[in-house]
Amino acid sequence: MKNQGAFDMIEGRFSAHVKRFNSADVSLDDSDAHYWAVKDRLELARVALERSPEVRVTTLPRSLGDAYRAVRTNLTADELRRWNECDEALEVLWEKYGL
Repeated sequence: MKNQGAFDMIEGRFSAHVKRFNSADVSLDDSDAHYWAVKDRLELARVALERSPEVRVTTLPRSLGDAYRAVRTNLTADELRRWNECDEALEVLWEKYGL
């Protein structure tokens, strides 16, 4: 993958989100819903970064912003809709448990 560094950064960030969410006292159904939403976003990130020109990885805050921008600008309208729906579902789950 040409943007492996950017993908690894997003994957690490999403992995930390899953660990943090599951460290709370969450239901099994919500844990599964959270995992699948993150997994869908991660797959969409992979697709977008494959389409994207090279994303330079430097410092975490700058590179993460660049990677997310590359994702949002290289998804089709339908893929971007799925990305946003997953984001909204994740926000609902995080708010449900006060995280």
